[in-house]
Amino acid sequence: MFHSLTHCLALRPNFFTKIAATASLAFLFICTGNLAAAAQTYAGTNTGAIADGLSGTPPQCGAPRNINFAVSSFNNPIAAVSLNFTLTHTYIGDLQVSLIAPGGTTVSVFSRVGANSAGDFGDNANLGGTYTFADSATQNIWTVAASNNTNAFVIPAGSYRTQAPGPFPTDSPGPAFTSLNATFAAVPANGSWTLRFLDCAAVDTGTVSAANLILTPVAGPTAADASITGRVRTWTGAGVNGAKVTLSGGAASATSVLTNAFGYFIFPAVESGQTYVLSVSSKRYSFAEPVQVVTVNENVAGVDFQALQ
Repeated sequence: MFHSLTHCLALRPNFFTKIAATASLAFLFICTGNLAAAAQTYAGTNTGAIADGLSGTPPQCGAPRNINFAVSSFNNPIAAVSLNFTLTHTYIGDLQVSLIAPGGTTVSVFSRVGANSAGDFGDNANLGGTYTFADSATQNIWTVAASNNTNAFVIPAGSYRTQAPGPFPTDSPGPAFTSLNATFAAVPANGSWTLRFLDCAAVDTGTVSAANLILTPVAGPTAADASITGRVRTWTGAGVNGAKVTLSGGAASATSVLTNAFGYFIFPAVESGQTYVLSVSSKRYSFAEPVQVVTVNENVAGVDFQALQ
């Protein structure tokens, strides 16, 4: 399979360091410019009331409030992701909130805060203000919610870390932080992102009046450089974690990366104007087309490998 596309960052192996951590990949670029370029903000559409949950032992979720962000002309890999929304809602324990990328990759923002067991209703703290979620934040929304047990308590507006879903045995610090940056680092940015709100218990309700998605690209490419991104997946469409993708040819030495938990990989600094060979290998899978040839004249996306059944 041949791809002929055009430009943007250089496979100079000494110009970047690859960091692999558990099931995610992140990259550090040592360039003449800054690590990240200017952030781009996308306003959400379809704000409004969150449908009330159903009666019975939670979670009994109502219809989702899906807020959409249309991202286009985002040509570089993602360096950082954050979001903010203005929300009023009684009883935070009712809510499940997640951010979903165009390909389906999902991060829990927070979910069932204060629920310590499967049928627990969770914390009774309220929401009223603008809340920002970013990897750079230090506040823990589970801890803040647990700090005051009165029905009138409103969680202060501010910046918080995203966290794995409840239930969790203890209220503070609650479940582990999730990472927006690491999860979405190798995910193609263009398309429709979704911020999903679910109310999963009856009576308490709320409304989202505004939301923004902020994407920061990797530092702007030089005139001679580009990136290659793709995905390794099974025949059912699930991502293959830990597959080895090797890039060779062109003017550089061969280099390899591992796919992240969702099967995505990225070669972020590849010299343009060259033809490269990409090959894939996995301890668990074999591939009908384990080798692809790519001519790089600009950023190349969608170089996918599919495993045999």
